[in-house]
Amino acid sequence: MIKDLLKKQEGFSKFLYDDMGDQSIGYGRNLTQIGLSEAEAEVLLENDIRRVEEELERFPWFEKLDPVRKAAVTSLNYNLGLTRFLKFKKMIKGLEKGNWPNAAFEVFPNSKYAKQVPNRAFEISEMIRRGEDAKTSKP
Repeated sequence: MIKDLLKKQEGFSKFLYDDMGDQSIGYGRNLTQIGLSEAEAEVLLENDIRRVEEELERFPWFEKLDPVRKAAVTSLNYNLGLTRFLKFKKMIKGLEKGNWPNAAFEVFPNSKYAKQVPNRAFEISEMIRRGEDAKTSKP
């Protein structure tokens, strides 16, 4: 009963809104005062990963990638969003052809993305180039 009552009284907003000086979302969740628990953030992350992977499944080459390269591309799309991800035309072409060095080069070192987040871009680039985790390397 309380759940239905609160849903009716609070209403639903999928976007942040000002609630008397605090930022709220959903059915009145006060993010300013309460925030999110790690468990709640995990649920959001899982949902976002699923959404990002579904966006990438439109590319026939995506399903053919090994798990490391798939993770790298998913991370890039997660961070950029699909619109900006699609601007990496030469990288996408390299991925499509299995040309890992060319695809990796488009991510690091000369992209605008690499200038904004160099460590992340380097790691993604190395994962694409080598097909293995690059966490031990730095630019």
